Amino acid sequence: MNRRSVFGVMLMAASLVSAQAVYAAPTAIHTPVNAIFAKVKLVKFTLRNDTAAPLKLKAGDSEMTLMPGKPLDVKLAEGQQIVAVEASSSYAAGAVITTVSDQLNGTTLALR
Repeated sequence: MNRRSVFGVMLMAASLVSAQAVYAAPTAIHTPVNAIFAKVKLVKFTLRNDTAAPLKLKAGDSEMTLMPGKPLDVKLAEGQQIVAVEASSSYAAGAVITTVSDQLNGTTLALR
């Protein structure tokens, strides 16, 4: 009789502990290693100012001035935005001109 009661108590304790472990969150947190070592894809394209006034643009951290009628070769990371820094007749200050994507690779963007 003593063995049965000890076995019953042990079985009951094991079932209580295992029931909580079933609903517990996993202890290991998996970090995607590919995101750390992924290469940033650069897109090469040309900007051309077809307006009469120079345009001041900001792409990422760098600012550039685009003179009228002059093309400018640009190489930017995919996902960056080109923003107008100063207001002009065509663009308001802070207006997003374009977001760099793979579709712009090798093209010329004429800004009017």
